[in-house]
Amino acid sequence: DMSVCGVSAAIATAAACKAKKEELSVAVGLSMAFTAVMMVVMPMAIRAIGMDPIVAGAWVGGTIDATGAVAAAGNALGKDAETVAVTVKMIQNILIGVISFCVAAYWVRFQERSTDGSSVGIGEIWRRFPKFVLGFMAASLVFTAVVSSGTQGEGIVEAIVGGSTKTVRTWLFCLAFISIGLESDFRSLATHFRGGKPLVLYVAGQTLNLLLTLFMAWLMFTQVFPNASDVLKK
Repeated sequence: DMSVCGVSAAIATAAACKAKKEELSVAVGLSMAFTAVMMVVMPMAIRAIGMDPIVAGAWVGGTIDATGAVAAAGNALGKDAETVAVTVKMIQNILIGVISFCVAAYWVRFQERSTDGSSVGIGEIWRRFPKFVLGFMAASLVFTAVVSSGTQGEGIVEAIVGGSTKTVRTWLFCLAFISIGLESDFRSLATHFRGGKPLVLYVAGQTLNLLLTLFMAWLMFTQVFPNASDVLKK
């Protein structure tokens, strides 16, 4: 969840390891709450300390969960920061499929056993693998090919993803969250927060994520690729 892209990663991973609906709701709720705070606080802090926009964009893209929130936070820091932030986040999004497969494989082979004590069959990995990830990857490949096809490719993609399709996507996303809410029992959900363990885990994990990502952003865009800003301006 906190290491890839938030809600989509949480849903995919929950399907892969057969997590309870209440556990998924906890992950989604924490992700959305922290995303709302970070998308406002991080740009303010970055501007206050005068961080390089390229480094800032990479930091924002690697730490804020939702892609839309990353774009909004990046936009508040300038065009270059937004470009880098969204690019980093889209690379993370690609990892959803890889991580989901690894989680499903691990759970099937090492965490779950059949009634006779033997390992669950390998076909179970495919049955629980979140199929929407395949659609995501296929759509990414198709749109990448269209954009790369020529000068009109980018305009075609913008026409497809804008307008009415954007409205449909927004409504479908809202309905997905409504469905999660309708299947969530808040009395059962409260038991997961007793002792504050999920909150402590999320804060600790996100703090480590912030520090490690900041270091890697600084390393990659000041030491390894110091001319990244010049490339973006070409």
